[in-house]
Amino acid sequence: MNALKKSKVLFILLFLSGIWVSCKKEEKVMPPIQVPFVVVQKSDVPVHREYPAQTFGDLDVDLVARVDGILQGIHFKEGDKVRKGQLLYTIDPIEYDTKVEREKGQVAAFRSSYVNAEEELKRIRPLAEMNAVSKRELDAAVARAKASKSSLESAEASLRNQQIERGYCNIYAPVDGVIGISNARIGDYISRIGNTSHLNTVSKLNEVRVRFAVSEASFLQYQKKFGKTPTTLTDLELILSDGSTYAHKGKMNFSDASVDPTTGTVTFEAQFPNPEGILRSGQFVKIRIVVSTQKDAIVIPQKAITEMQGIYQVYAIDQAKKIQVRVVEVGEKIGTNWIVSKGLESGDRVAIVGTLFVQPGSVVEPIPFAENVEKDVSNQTE
Repeated sequence: MNALKKSKVLFILLFLSGIWVSCKKEEKVMPPIQVPFVVVQKSDVPVHREYPAQTFGDLDVDLVARVDGILQGIHFKEGDKVRKGQLLYTIDPIEYDTKVEREKGQVAAFRSSYVNAEEELKRIRPLAEMNAVSKRELDAAVARAKASKSSLESAEASLRNQQIERGYCNIYAPVDGVIGISNARIGDYISRIGNTSHLNTVSKLNEVRVRFAVSEASFLQYQKKFGKTPTTLTDLELILSDGSTYAHKGKMNFSDASVDPTTGTVTFEAQFPNPEGILRSGQFVKIRIVVSTQKDAIVIPQKAITEMQGIYQVYAIDQAKKIQVRVVEVGEKIGTNWIVSKGLESGDRVAIVGTLFVQPGSVVEPIPFAENVEKDVSNQTE
C-alpha cells in the first residue's frame, strides 16, 4: 500500500509540474518601453532675457470734449481706421450758434460807433487847425475815436472766441489711426469737466511702443555690457499672448531717467513696426532681449532634467540601450530648453522620461523625440 500511495503522489506532482511548465510557455514577454531621446550636440546659443511688457500706440491721442452739450452725432464705426481731419463727433451747436450771432451784433454796433467817431474826428481836426474849435474839443474827439476802436477790437475778440467754441462742437480725428470704443452715445450730455469729457482715443499704430520694467541689478549689468546707453540694443523680439513670436524685430527707444523707488526697477521702452496691424494698444506681451551668445553650448529640453535637493541629473541611453544616470551642471534657461555646462558630451543620447517609469539599468527601446511621439509613449503607462 505504501508503494501504491507513493506512486500516486508522484503522478500528481508530475501532472502539476507539466501544467506549470505549459503555463510558463504561454506567458508573453513584455517588450521594452519606448523612450524618446535627443542626441546631444554643441552649437552657439544666444542667451536672452524675457520681461513682461505692454504695448502702446506710437501716438495715443485722447478725444476730450471742450464744450458742454448733448451729443448729437457719432460719425465713425468703433475699431475702424480714421483719417486725420475726419469728423468723429457732433455736439448740439444751437447754444453756441446763438452766442456767435449775439457777438456778431455787438461787433456791428461797436463798428458803427467807431465809424461815427472817426468821421467826427475828421471834421473837427481841420477846424481845430483853424482855431475854429477849441483844442479841448479836438482832444475829446480823439479820445472817443480811440475808445470806439478799443470797444470794437474787444467785441471782435469775443466773437472769435465764440466762433472757436462753436467749432469745438465738431470733433475731428487729430491723426491717422484706429479709433476705440466710444465712451458716450447719442443723446448723452457731455461736459468739459469730469469723466464725461473723455470721449474716445485714436491710436496711431504704424509702429507700436512696448514698455517693460527691468530690475536695478539687470540695468547695471546692461550698462556694463552695452555702455552707458542700453538704447543701442536692437533685434528685440516680441512674444505674443498665444506664445508665438512676432514676425518683426524691434529696437530700444529709451530708458527712464530714474529708478522707481517703490519697485526698484527701471522702465524701458522699445519700438516695433506694425505693418500688418496685428498689434494693438494695451496688449500684454513679453519682450525678449539677446544679451550674449554662448559658444559650443549643449542644450537639451528642460523636461529631460530632474532636480533633487539641488542635484541635477539626466537619464542617458548607452549603446546597449540601458538607462544610465548622469549628474550634470546646468546654466541658463533658453525657452523650454536648458544649457548643460558639465556632465554631457556630443553624441550622448538623453532620454525624455517625463511620466515614464524607468529605472537605472532598464533596457528600453529608444525613439527620436517629438512632441506627438512623447504623448503616444506616455499613454503606454496609463
